[in-house]
Amino acid sequence: MFNFSKSKKAIATVVTAATLILALSFFAPTVFSQTSNSSSTLPVTIDTYGNAWDGIIAFDLSNPSTLNASVVMDTNGTVVNMRQSTTAYQGATYNIAPDTILFEGEPSVVPTGTAWALCATHFWNFVTNTTDDFPNVQSDHDIQYNPVNNTFLTLQDYTRQVGNNLLLLDKILQVDANGNVLWTWDTYDYIPLSEMSPFNETVTLHGTGQTAEDATHANSLDWDYNNSIIYLNLRITNTFYKIDQNTGNIIWACGEFGNFTLLGSDGSPVSSLWYHSHDTKQVAPGVFTMFDNDFENNTNPNDCHSQLLELTLNETSMTAYASWSWEAPTKYWNTYGGATVILPNGDYLGAFGDPTHQFTQNQPWNFNNTGAVLIEVNRAGQVVRTWTFPVGWYIYRVEAVTDLTSAASPTPTATTVGDQTPTNGLAIATAAVIVIVVVTVVSLLYWKRQAAKKGL
Repeated sequence: MFNFSKSKKAIATVVTAATLILALSFFAPTVFSQTSNSSSTLPVTIDTYGNAWDGIIAFDLSNPSTLNASVVMDTNGTVVNMRQSTTAYQGATYNIAPDTILFEGEPSVVPTGTAWALCATHFWNFVTNTTDDFPNVQSDHDIQYNPVNNTFLTLQDYTRQVGNNLLLLDKILQVDANGNVLWTWDTYDYIPLSEMSPFNETVTLHGTGQTAEDATHANSLDWDYNNSIIYLNLRITNTFYKIDQNTGNIIWACGEFGNFTLLGSDGSPVSSLWYHSHDTKQVAPGVFTMFDNDFENNTNPNDCHSQLLELTLNETSMTAYASWSWEAPTKYWNTYGGATVILPNGDYLGAFGDPTHQFTQNQPWNFNNTGAVLIEVNRAGQVVRTWTFPVGWYIYRVEAVTDLTSAASPTPTATTVGDQTPTNGLAIATAAVIVIVVVTVVSLLYWKRQAAKKGL
């Protein structure tokens, strides 16, 4: 005789097992991949591997054959607003006021006899889509703004003949809103030419075709205008400088040619902690972030591991060390440009913005090539989100947009948990639900038929 109590136990066992599969699936690592989904579609693939920050970012984006744009986008790929131009946006982007971005471009033009594009300056409210324009405030690479007196700190390159050598050098200029020069500082007056790169780095000058030696290559400014202090990063010397704006004197230098003792991970002195870096910014007293390109590495030219770097300086002991870093694999090696930004959740956002990551130095190319990649890394060194563009797409800098009105605030999305293993936990969970339903229905039908046969 059929024992229906046993059948119920069997069904319960099956359902329990299927439920366990469902429960365990939620602990599986998850990866969500998507493309931007607004009327302004960008060719970006977004992969989320863990607890990532939900917010808004701003960045320049260019593919010369397709698009030059200044982009404001939420972290899920929805374009909040985007400006386009016939010339590239070749400088920094900063969130200077609620819903407002300072950007460089519109236009960007390389003057004859120079190497780098001078970009006009604009304040853009990306919610109202209005701008304040400063066409005569022109800078290359970076810019800083002082809202107290409405002045700007800019960079401009120029050439100087020194003996038989034509050198490309840099000036810092403080200008008013009309572009009138209020103060200037010349790298030639303060940086010894003996500190030039041993790799014979040269540039071709626009309009003349002449070759000049890239002597300093200023690419980053940080302006503590309340204390008349300027931090200047020079790519060529692998060094950044604290400058007293009142006197023009260099207070100290930190890097390969600085007066700090640089300490490696084991506490021993090293010749340099970075090579040809970008985006050096003070984020706390004595603490700086930078993007280390690891390009033209004097100790290991083919190392090819760009990194996000946080430096801690002790001005009493005159020592400096990396208090946090994340070294990227060679598939993200970035030879020029780059950014390191601390996000509100404490993670780091890096711009590995080169339009290709395949170079002679990082062969063999045992990876799929891409264009610009933005990477969010947590303090534990885990990649929690990436934004990947195809080959040919370039990003110079990225900014976290945190000064927002409610009209511009992004809609939060559910965070995911897990590591970098490319397993789709959502798919597993869905499959488990199907298993529960199918097994339960089939089991009930089977035992119902058995019971009918036995007259139960």
